[in-house]
Amino acid sequence: MKCLFLSTATGQGHNSAAAAIAEYMKTQGCKTEFLDILNLGKRDYSRPVSKLYANITVHTPLFFKALYLAGERVSSSRRRSPIYYLNALCAGRLLKEIQRIRPDVIACTHIFSAQAVTCLREKYGLKIPAAGVATDYTCIPFWEESRLDAYVIPAPALTDEFAEKGIPRGKIIPIGIPVRAQFQKKLPKQEARAEFGLTAGRIFVVMGGSMGYGDLRGLARELLAAVPDSQVAVLCGNNPKKLRDLTGAANVIPFEYIDTVGDLMDSADVILTKPGGLSSTEALVKRIPTVLTRPIPGCEQRNAEYLVSLGAAAYAGGNREAAREARRLACDPAAAAKMIRAQEKYIAPGADRQIGDFLMALGKSSAKG
Repeated sequence: MKCLFLSTATGQGHNSAAAAIAEYMKTQGCKTEFLDILNLGKRDYSRPVSKLYANITVHTPLFFKALYLAGERVSSSRRRSPIYYLNALCAGRLLKEIQRIRPDVIACTHIFSAQAVTCLREKYGLKIPAAGVATDYTCIPFWEESRLDAYVIPAPALTDEFAEKGIPRGKIIPIGIPVRAQFQKKLPKQEARAEFGLTAGRIFVVMGGSMGYGDLRGLARELLAAVPDSQVAVLCGNNPKKLRDLTGAANVIPFEYIDTVGDLMDSADVILTKPGGLSSTEALVKRIPTVLTRPIPGCEQRNAEYLVSLGAAAYAGGNREAAREARRLACDPAAAAKMIRAQEKYIAPGADRQIGDFLMALGKSSAKG
């Protein structure tokens, strides 16, 4: 059994979802390969597109919000958007790679790849079974333009939303958002703190995503003011400027991208993270009180609204409000316990394994047919 994962690096969450499923499938004897559909030809389009995405979301979030809302208006299961036709340009190069790899099943963790595979099916008659894996707690624009065999979504409660957008109800598989195994294990809090040299009475972990999104320095300052006997560990992602800004600040420990982020999260009394689908789920699967901060307009705003409606996380629009929420959760055991019970009720671990099993079954059923 061989599974081909197709994604694109506009944010790290789509790639992380693919990595989580692949990690499990390898333990089951499956071969896995990963392709970024914007990096298949002589020129690497993935890097400039990713950089453009980061620049727009970080520096002009209102412009990105306008683009997202426009996408919601034009996206339809009855017609194709310009985004579809741009991704269709990758189809020929993608077909050559598929013919070389010869996968039994394809998993698309990004809408761009789902559109390219749709073009291959309609224009070239591709028969290999393919599934989409949604990585946000909402149906983002353009999923309904694709034609895949199945769509794995984050929760049963979202089935109606995906169906109303035009995804066939019989193809919707509500399993969850896959996270890697390190986020499904838990170190004792003191052991995790010792690993990173954290010694204060209260520890806050601030996560800015792969882009180091948000006013991380300002948020750290507000947390320290709200809870003086604390330390703030800040994950700056791939953002060297944010790392430099935080280096040397009292009681602030900045990190670049690290492979042991799951262990660092275990040190926290409260996690503060922008509400990306993957980063939020990683925190909630850890069963740690969580404050969602400064979402990228669009799908991350929808993520925050959904998770707060469940009681699985709190939301704060600004740094001072975020610090107040973090202090409340760190100092009120009853409030923290209530949030963790909601996380246990609504955010189940093991989506990586369930999705991997589903993909293997999809590939095998096609082979038998």
